[in-house]
Amino acid sequence: MNRAGVCWRRFLWGVALFVSILRPAVAQPQAPIPALAFFSPAKMQGARLSPGGRWLAAITSVPGRRVGFLMIDLDGKEPSRFVETSDKDDVVWFRWVDDEGLVFSVNDPQDRSVWGLGRGLMSMRRDGTESRMLIAREYEPEDPLRKRRYLDWAHRFLSLGAPGSREVVVGEPRYDVRHEFSHTILKAVNITSGATRTMPDLAALRESEWLYDVQGRPRVARQSVEGDVVTWWADDKGVWKELVKAPRFQAPYEPAYVDGNDGLVVRTAAADGSLVLRRFDFSTGKPVSEAIVSTPGFSGGLSPVRLPGSGTVVGLNLTVDATTTVWFSPEMRQLQDKVNAKFPGRVNVLHCQPCDNPRAVVVHTFSDVDPGSWVLYQPKDDKWQLIGQARPDIDPRRMARMSLHRTAARDGREIPVWITRPPGDGPRPAVVLVHGGPNVRGSYWGWDASAQFLASRGYVVIEPEFRGSVGYGFEHFKAGWKQWGRAMQDDVTDALRFAAAKGWADAARACIVGSSYGGYAALWGLAKDPDLYRCGIAHVAVTDPRHMFDFHWNDISSDAKQYSLSVLLGDPKADAEMLAAVSPLEHAQRIKAPVLLVHGGRDRRVPIDNGERMRDALRRHDKVVDWVVYPEEGHGFQFLENELDYWRRVEGFLARHLKP
Repeated sequence: MNRAGVCWRRFLWGVALFVSILRPAVAQPQAPIPALAFFSPAKMQGARLSPGGRWLAAITSVPGRRVGFLMIDLDGKEPSRFVETSDKDDVVWFRWVDDEGLVFSVNDPQDRSVWGLGRGLMSMRRDGTESRMLIAREYEPEDPLRKRRYLDWAHRFLSLGAPGSREVVVGEPRYDVRHEFSHTILKAVNITSGATRTMPDLAALRESEWLYDVQGRPRVARQSVEGDVVTWWADDKGVWKELVKAPRFQAPYEPAYVDGNDGLVVRTAAADGSLVLRRFDFSTGKPVSEAIVSTPGFSGGLSPVRLPGSGTVVGLNLTVDATTTVWFSPEMRQLQDKVNAKFPGRVNVLHCQPCDNPRAVVVHTFSDVDPGSWVLYQPKDDKWQLIGQARPDIDPRRMARMSLHRTAARDGREIPVWITRPPGDGPRPAVVLVHGGPNVRGSYWGWDASAQFLASRGYVVIEPEFRGSVGYGFEHFKAGWKQWGRAMQDDVTDALRFAAAKGWADAARACIVGSSYGGYAALWGLAKDPDLYRCGIAHVAVTDPRHMFDFHWNDISSDAKQYSLSVLLGDPKADAEMLAAVSPLEHAQRIKAPVLLVHGGRDRRVPIDNGERMRDALRRHDKVVDWVVYPEEGHGFQFLENELDYWRRVEGFLARHLKP
């Protein structure tokens, strides 16, 4: 490891009040904020306390250095230091294993190899010494000597091991005769010696998803068997029992987390499909009727907060419109209330070790106009100290407010719509920003680089959570099945009309923009409603839904095509006519507005043939199309210079077609 002691005390302890966090939002005419401020890597990316609560580690950057660790001794017995783990790699993620050691992964932002380096898994002592590679970052030929040093690049970190064991749990993917993913083999790796052992009693299970208890033992396993999903449970003796088997997307409940050593909490659904958490009763084989917590209108993710040792869950970080925390401990509820009063109108996520009587708490505080900061609070002394900011170059006073609305689509279904509005009155030219997936959630309340960049250029940004999106109840998700280009597209159109009816958007000056499925929706929106939009931008776009099945070299497995895509998108044979009817490629002649078409040369999710065929079809019909290829990019952006170039092109393209 490369490391250097840096005098961080003045930086950490010398901040008296968080003026940058609580600045009032006032608009003032200034030069546009450069794209670099929005899309460059954040200066600080996370902070966590060690299990004993003495040490604080934060992922941060120092001018002229790689992204590394800021290490702080909260007892003040050792000087704070910056630990740079490599002269070319940036730290992207980490977890404390114990008070002395941690594991982490890295990224080389300038790696231009054909397949790209993996992020691997490394371990080190908190001071940067005793570093070891646990999982390689690139494929290497079979080498018995190498196998004794570290695991091959395909392994992935899954969980911490038992407390005091210095082990972590990793997974080795296994593949079938078609070279497609089959299941995962679990292994425990010692972070000090690198010694590896296969987890016992799991040979008969061919699973791909696992949940663990606080001892690092796998307790829940989920297995996909053709069109069914099977869920298993292991008792405290390691004996596995089948809990439920159901067709994909039809399970009556799904495992959420292990509570303590022997409790299981499952996800169930209310009448509207929103999330209800219930304990599982092993004596009856069913969830109990009493709810632990419910989130009406939402069915998002969750993250349990556990006590060390017992593994008892004392709180849940839940995703509703934004992240919120439900504490089961009265003391932690009081502490959360105190933090919320200190930083009102913001999301305030607490990280404590332990959370029953914390000596220190790290607060991640952010809002729709503020990318966020990390603050250290010491309850005993009632002391608040700023650790660092994610993007100090972003002035919250110049950002746009974001809000979630629910509007009725043309068939009466309620559609959530995110609106990001620049300061000022009157309708603005509009960008309809369609999320990818499509069966994911698009946005959350918080600072978003893409929406804020567009709003900073004077556009109102409309982000519909069209049917088929997840996070808003199972029924909303199910309503999007086989609705590509149909009701899903109508929801996008209706979101624009909603914003125009409110006086926020100028419907006569609107552009539709998206990546992946969002790129498909942009192209189909131009073809389906050719007089609605002045322009369209499609990045790594699916240009014909049938291509999702045709391209045998993309990274969607045969199992997913057969049992998931056939439900969500349509059957390639039985629904062939329906899929052709909503193909932008088949209807390129209907498009009137100029198109910016962008693709990555190494895209394996949506191969570049999608873009090339669409480009050729548009040109055959004498349509205006700007074709841009980034040869070294895949299904997204790896290199900052390309991402900045893309957004500058977007800025210029929108200005030409939406502004007077």
